[in-house]
Amino acid sequence: MHAQLTIDPSRQSEEEWLAAMKSYVLRARENGEVVSLRSRPEFLSPQAAGLRLGMSRSTVTRKIEAGEIRAIKVGTHHRIPLREFEAYRDKLVGSMIAATSDDIEADLHGD
Repeated sequence: MHAQLTIDPSRQSEEEWLAAMKSYVLRARENGEVVSLRSRPEFLSPQAAGLRLGMSRSTVTRKIEAGEIRAIKVGTHHRIPLREFEAYRDKLVGSMIAATSDDIEADLHGD
């Protein structure tokens, strides 16, 4: 089998992720395999976050230092937890929608 199973319990119902795990373990047992489980937080570097947001690494670093994006330090490097990145991205997109919604509404209705 040697397939990898990645589950994010925050994005699935308990019933869904438990069923996926059970199925995975049963297939492994049928194949005479051993299953190892580990959990890990997911992090992004400022460079990776910048690529996803369409901004430079230095801009992301400034936003971290200004407290706009929460990050941790690993040695001398910032690492942004994926959840923090998603929260910032969603807030950014929301503010962009709010800033342009009047213009879009006017374009749609000819105002």
